[in-house]
Amino acid sequence: MTVEPIQVETRRPISITIVDATDCHYCERAHELLTGLRSRLPIEITRIHMESPEGRNLIAGHRVPFPPLLLVDGRYFGHGRISKKKLERELTVRAGA
Repeated sequence: MTVEPIQVETRRPISITIVDATDCHYCERAHELLTGLRSRLPIEITRIHMESPEGRNLIAGHRVPFPPLLLVDGRYFGHGRISKKKLERELTVRAGA
């Protein structure tokens, strides 16, 4: 009798990049949103300050007028006031939950 190994599908975490600023109410709200979602969904958060060289490049490249800039798996998701429902729906679909 041959025993076949069980294949377990492992999903990589969803990459979230947030480009934020100091003393930014929308940035704080976005961080709170992401912290809450991290407890339920496989997300990995990278925080970049908008005044850093990488932050300036991302802000300019996406033509964002004000922070935060939110990227999901490297793609533009939104900026400014981030919709909790829209973000939760997007991440749930990507996680396959």
